[in-house]
Amino acid sequence: MSNTPCILIVTTTHVTGMNSVVEAQGRGPGTFSRKLVAAGTTNPVVAHFSQDMSATDTLEAAWRAMASDRDLPAIAGVWGEDGVISAADARAAMSGLTVHSVAGTVPSDWAESILAGHDYAFEPGPEI
Repeated sequence: MSNTPCILIVTTTHVTGMNSVVEAQGRGPGTFSRKLVAAGTTNPVVAHFSQDMSATDTLEAAWRAMASDRDLPAIAGVWGEDGVISAADARAAMSGLTVHSVAGTVPSDWAESILAGHDYAFEPGPEI
């Protein structure tokens, strides 16, 4: 299996649900930790960002299927049981997901160019 670096973006409306979906996949909690704002603004937060430089081809394909077809990925548990998000809520959260990936060499400005394509920017951090 080879690696396919991925950037995932989810709208703020769906971030809680998508964090639950990727956690059910075995990813860490709070996967979508970077906040995004409309370019040229400082608030409100409109979307959330995650980047995985070591995603496998299989994982990238699962994320794409989630974003395009609302396909539920394979998980160790059962959707809607033992604290896992329900299948219906998972599919609803997937409606806010966008997946970007790159094969081969990752351009140094890859994240910035993806954000620019959505007219997003990272939320400015607090001044030090």
